[in-house]
Amino acid sequence: MSIKEEEGVSSRAASIVDSEPLASRDASEKPAPLADDEPYTILKRWQIIGMLTITATAGMLSPLSASIYFPALNEIQADFGITAEQVNLTVTTYLIFQAISPTFWGSISDTWGRRPVFMGTTLVYIAASVGMATTRSYGAMLFLRMLQSFGSSSLIAVGAGVIGDIAVPSQRGSMYGYYNMAQLLGKRVGSVAELRPVIGGVIAGTIGWRWMFWILAVMAIVCFVLLTLFVPETLRSLVGNGSIYANPTIWQWWKRRAAIKKNQPVAPCASSFLSRLRNVPNFLRPFLFVLQLDVFLVLLYNGVHFMALYYYLVSSPSQFAERYGLSTVQVGLCFLGQGAGSMLGSLTSGRALDYIYRRTLEKYKQEHQGVVVERGKIPIDFPIYRARTLLMVPAGLCVQLLTIIYGWMLQINASLGGLIVIQFLVSLFTIPIISIAQTLTVDLYPAHGASVTASNNLVRCILAAIASVSTEPGIASVGPGWFFTIIGLVCFAFNGIYFLLLAVGPKMRRQRMEKEKTDAT
Repeated sequence: MSIKEEEGVSSRAASIVDSEPLASRDASEKPAPLADDEPYTILKRWQIIGMLTITATAGMLSPLSASIYFPALNEIQADFGITAEQVNLTVTTYLIFQAISPTFWGSISDTWGRRPVFMGTTLVYIAASVGMATTRSYGAMLFLRMLQSFGSSSLIAVGAGVIGDIAVPSQRGSMYGYYNMAQLLGKRVGSVAELRPVIGGVIAGTIGWRWMFWILAVMAIVCFVLLTLFVPETLRSLVGNGSIYANPTIWQWWKRRAAIKKNQPVAPCASSFLSRLRNVPNFLRPFLFVLQLDVFLVLLYNGVHFMALYYYLVSSPSQFAERYGLSTVQVGLCFLGQGAGSMLGSLTSGRALDYIYRRTLEKYKQEHQGVVVERGKIPIDFPIYRARTLLMVPAGLCVQLLTIIYGWMLQINASLGGLIVIQFLVSLFTIPIISIAQTLTVDLYPAHGASVTASNNLVRCILAAIASVSTEPGIASVGPGWFFTIIGLVCFAFNGIYFLLLAVGPKMRRQRMEKEKTDAT
């Protein structure tokens, strides 16, 4: 299903001359069903591409800030006169707030709109980055890392919510793939997010680690301007397919003002932002999503493999420097393998997910003649779990086997090139698991894309935080061979989740949908 392009607003919106807000229209209501002749979104294709580019760039700030200074950990430790455990704590605190903060901002985004959260949290991030570039205190460093994470961590979740707002299920896999690839590759957005350790290594090894945070502050200022000017409100419970006026950009505001002066038809207006503030966000919603067994199983499988990938990230600087005598810049360049694998995995996994979904949908329609599949909705008896998770275990098995091999190659100081190749492959096969979790959870809760993405972050980042504090003690205790063998075997033990998910998932989804239908009546 292609994205239908429209010139101007939809016929329904254009037929209404409205100079006063519709007080009954707010984010607590579900959007009215679209007519058959209305597009799923009124945004043109070039607008969608532009929004994906901008939101991916903004979403890049959170993972970029989390790991850009991995190769510079030794320099930071020396500058503050602290231990390795203390410098790793700055990584851990960032990850903890990265896990918790989106549960706060995601709930607000799903209630008050995407734009207010985008702009407010970016300003917080800018202030924290400037502070980190100038602080001389380790205590202040810890606090500012928390504040920086608090500001940036929402951006990925809200960006994912935007995609859930504008993409039908048959397009979500590819759009999330492009969204992730844009953060990792930077080819479309003018940055190189997954090369963040490379950047960190080069900066720390040349002009100093503090410049990393000045650069991040400048990037955030650019993102703030782009988000403010060019990313319109997309929350479907607030603006429908984009034909309702709410949280406007300056261009939308100017266009509406000019149309009113000329007595031309304008789009209907949602209730004022101040009146929408009376709708209290459900801050427990992301935690409640985790308590749903099918969601928890998906997030847990994704989380343990993300944790495995983080063990590679955290261990590489110290192990490569100690075993191969690499400089900070050289350690940063070693992350190119992981970056390339992540970029390729993002591109291919998104397309594969959409291909499998379309094939499954075609088969479903053949077996259910006469059943009308509504745009943007997945039928209650559609095998969504099987369609989305087909690649999960094969990708997981590859990660698990490669992790065991990697550990013993590192133990015997094998070829550095071979280790980088394995890191490439591990990233290549981990990204499909991440894409599956992202796409499937939004499929299950399309009206709460930001909140359910926050649930994903919660599980994933808590496990990554465990990885950041257990890497050095674990390797010191048993050596890299047995350490990565244990990680691979732990991940292997979770493969049974796939079969449990196929068994309980459809039943749980049916119960939720029937309950929603009953509550609506």
